[in-house]
Amino acid sequence: MTDHAELTNRTLDELRVAPERYRPTNFWGPGVDALLGDLERRGLETFKSWPSAAVWFNPYYGDGWTDATMAATYETVVRKIRPTAKKHYFVQALNGSQQARRDYDVACVGWDQQRWPFDLASGGESTIGKPWQRYGAERGTDFRFGRAYANYLLCLSALSRHVDTPPRSFLELGGGFGVLGEIVTSRDPGARYVDLDIPPLLSVATYYLESLLGAERVTSYDQAASAPGPIHVPQSGVLPNYRIEDLDAEFEVFVNSFSFQEMEPDVVDHYIDQVCAKGIRYAVSLNSRAGKPRAANPGDWGALEPVTSANIIEMFATRGLELVGSYDAPYVRGAGQLNVFRRQAD
Repeated sequence: MTDHAELTNRTLDELRVAPERYRPTNFWGPGVDALLGDLERRGLETFKSWPSAAVWFNPYYGDGWTDATMAATYETVVRKIRPTAKKHYFVQALNGSQQARRDYDVACVGWDQQRWPFDLASGGESTIGKPWQRYGAERGTDFRFGRAYANYLLCLSALSRHVDTPPRSFLELGGGFGVLGEIVTSRDPGARYVDLDIPPLLSVATYYLESLLGAERVTSYDQAASAPGPIHVPQSGVLPNYRIEDLDAEFEVFVNSFSFQEMEPDVVDHYIDQVCAKGIRYAVSLNSRAGKPRAANPGDWGALEPVTSANIIEMFATRGLELVGSYDAPYVRGAGQLNVFRRQAD
């Protein structure tokens, strides 16, 4: 098992001297500090319920109502106003379960089972990391999931409408805690997943996937992998973003969910250039249609120059990947847009 404290400290040191394009962008500077603080105070064992998690990598449904606050409000307020009110209706209106079920249903209805047979009701998100939200989707099953899990189901559902055969290798940049790897490897043990990220999320995803799959199935960024030169990943793995050029492998699918929007255009362009060199046939981008708000000054919250969905579409197009599907509601509600790309035939 990886020494995650050593991994975090070593990769932070390496990141400080990495080329500028690989260091945290203006938007992400505060995020790194917040995550490191929670890691030190709370430990990896509870990463899904860190206060910083909801902002930076593990979004939640609803408005943050806890079981305790809902129970107290029901007893002290709701029952006095309407004594016959049923508690489960009240709770479901506040705890996000209706939103979660909606997203799951959209993923199921949209999934092309002819192109990519996929058991959506199996597996589910594990309790590793102690999530404070887990929702059931199918009666009579133990399937449970949180919002990050549902976001990736929606991404893959959109992708399923455009693949020729079921994909089995996935490359991701900024994969949070590695939940995409959980989804694809739980249905297909032979699937290959590699996540590239900055510390400390590099350590979070390593911890999660090693706990799920076993350390023998996950290439971590240990002393051997950190040596200069090509890095080989025979199954799945978690590597630093700044070693993307050394990743010696090809992949069918590239996925980016809500992280291109937090970078500057030249940084995104470089990453897209690198991932397209890995032989990808399909790409999925779930990012803000209009980009993140512009920072008033360097160091302030926001992006120095927002990256829009249109920017991302153009960057992929210049590398030979055409837009084949663009999805808004009901796949995505709010500012996001889900785009699917496919490499043009030679």
